[in-house]
Amino acid sequence: MHESPASDVTDSDAQRAQELFQSSQTFLMRMPDIRVMRMRMAAGAIVLLLLYALVPLLNIAGKVPDYKVNILGQYLCYAIVALGVDLIWGYTGLLSLCQALFFALGAYAMAMHLSLPEGGGQYKIPQFMEFAYYGHGGQLPAFWQPFRHFGFALFAGIAIPGIFATLFGFLILRSRVRGVYFSIITQALAAATWLLMCRNEMLLGGTNGLTNFYRPMTADRRWIISLYLLTLTVLVLAYLFCRSIVKSRLGRVLVAIRDKETRLYFAGYKPYAFKVFALAVGGMLAGIGGMLYSPQTGIITPQQMNVEESILMVVMVALGGRGRLWGAVCGAILFRAARSSLTSDFSGAWLLVEGLIAVVVVLFFSDGFSGLWLSMERQITAGQSVLRASVTIIPLIAVCLFLATEALGLTPRFLQVDPAHPQGIAPKYYVLVAILIAVGVFHRLNSKVTNKRALIASASSVTANAEPSLEAAGIKGGS
Repeated sequence: MHESPASDVTDSDAQRAQELFQSSQTFLMRMPDIRVMRMRMAAGAIVLLLLYALVPLLNIAGKVPDYKVNILGQYLCYAIVALGVDLIWGYTGLLSLCQALFFALGAYAMAMHLSLPEGGGQYKIPQFMEFAYYGHGGQLPAFWQPFRHFGFALFAGIAIPGIFATLFGFLILRSRVRGVYFSIITQALAAATWLLMCRNEMLLGGTNGLTNFYRPMTADRRWIISLYLLTLTVLVLAYLFCRSIVKSRLGRVLVAIRDKETRLYFAGYKPYAFKVFALAVGGMLAGIGGMLYSPQTGIITPQQMNVEESILMVVMVALGGRGRLWGAVCGAILFRAARSSLTSDFSGAWLLVEGLIAVVVVLFFSDGFSGLWLSMERQITAGQSVLRASVTIIPLIAVCLFLATEALGLTPRFLQVDPAHPQGIAPKYYVLVAILIAVGVFHRLNSKVTNKRALIASASSVTANAEPSLEAAGIKGGS
């Protein structure tokens, strides 16, 4: 009897085959170090505990005002949108500049229901319709009638952005429009739709938008906490949904489109179909975020769909780190919190500061703030102790704590006002600048150290792999 070929395979051969297999896997399939997994789980549990338990408890105890919880809920709405932006841009490589359009479509769908008596509206019909707008004075237009039902408004808030994104994506992406040309077309679409929604003939309130919703949603504590918790739960579910996509074979195809689309054509794929899918999912996520945004603000206007808002959504994802879902969520919350503080403290110069933030992110934080966490993970995987590697993320933790206390109104009094210069810059911003400088220094130093260690490890691996080949050829050291 002949021996099975498997019996000739030694343990070293099996180990070598396993190493080759793992080295050939993409970053989506590699299993991280067990210590890294534990740190991820611990960080996620702490964040969920703070958002689900601490914020409501501080609000009930009177430490955090109701309006701060309401604003935090609005930040979470943008975090849902950021997940869609990251799926489109971070994983598929499509820089879409019309996500604010899909966000506003979902917001308008819910606002139309909330403007009517069935949704708690203050008037029988929206107040602007009491005037003679092209023969519709005092009457509810036919296309408004289905929005009397909450179920239809909920369906429309998801379906309309999804269908819009699918049709638009199919028409554009099927023609292999990509790169900067795709971005310009999406920007033009957002601008054209904004101009259209500003017209009174659309019977959607024109530039004033829709308002006069059920007042307790923005004034009653029970409503505020309920909407906040609902938004947080939807955000968690949306994150898990997107994570299931990017961890699947579909996610690997999206990454392949981003990295080398041409090769997929030779492999028999149709990349445009996957692009349309990503754009549709991103549009629906934006619509869901918009539906949750309307009741928490009490008003929706065409301003929410202009090109500037779409660009800011891209900046949010870049700030957190594109290609990482949790980075997009953190970037959205941190950016909206920083923007809220800047608009109140620097009403005349906040746009310049916003632009400066965008430039700094592009120049010094190409991986976003999440790059600090990834740097820590690489150090742990390379063999460093968890305690020593954790020093890397201290600046990131400091930034998060600073903006969290600012967003919840917990910033100490001595950091809010300088007694010597009451009209000058608040001391908290000097602290913020110092923290950002520390973040930059830590990020640069850790990048250099990590790259150096990776280079040494790579050289050692090459040497180790070359020795068996030299021995097999009869060449030994010193001969």
